[in-house]
Amino acid sequence: MILIKKNRIPSSLVEYKRTINASFDNLPREVKDRLRTSLLKEQGYICAYCMKKLEDDSSKVKIEHYVARNKENELEYKNLLAVCKGNDSEPFEKQTCDTRKGKEKININPQKNSDILTISYTSNGEIKSSNSDYQKDFDDTLNLNDTFGLVEARKEALNSLKRSLSKSKTHLTEDTIRRIYTRYSEAEIKESYVGILLWYLQKKMR
Repeated sequence: MILIKKNRIPSSLVEYKRTINASFDNLPREVKDRLRTSLLKEQGYICAYCMKKLEDDSSKVKIEHYVARNKENELEYKNLLAVCKGNDSEPFEKQTCDTRKGKEKININPQKNSDILTISYTSNGEIKSSNSDYQKDFDDTLNLNDTFGLVEARKEALNSLKRSLSKSKTHLTEDTIRRIYTRYSEAEIKESYVGILLWYLQKKMR
């Protein structure tokens, strides 16, 4: 999970919210497509929770309500995130992200920097938090430390970065590592599981 900085609400959504009986379920296709694209752009085309890379395709992306939706918040842009399908065809114990979460409340807010700063990782790919409530979000509500591939995928992403750094012909000074960190963090299309990569690079800079 990485910090999500919300952009300006799409004008098409602003206009739709002004219509009579506007609701999330009745979003016109064009408005929903623009909404999904906007969410993906501000997230770097990764899932807001597990950080899998996402395509701008309605069959592969869900629009998630961070706080379970009601009439007051269902079209509030700050309450909307782009997420993966979360193994929606699998049994509950293998589901992740919003599919697993359903209407349950989570405590960690991916739009809040102080929350994101509690996150760390293990070299085996597990996501951790110094806040016990956030750890429960990861382990149970979102199932981000599942045995269905996420932990192994983060571990492989980290090992791939380590291999790349070890093969580098450039001396890895702090400035060099900082430039690599900036490249990953500011990329318009982010690497899958970029959070563990940024965590590792931050450690290298200390």
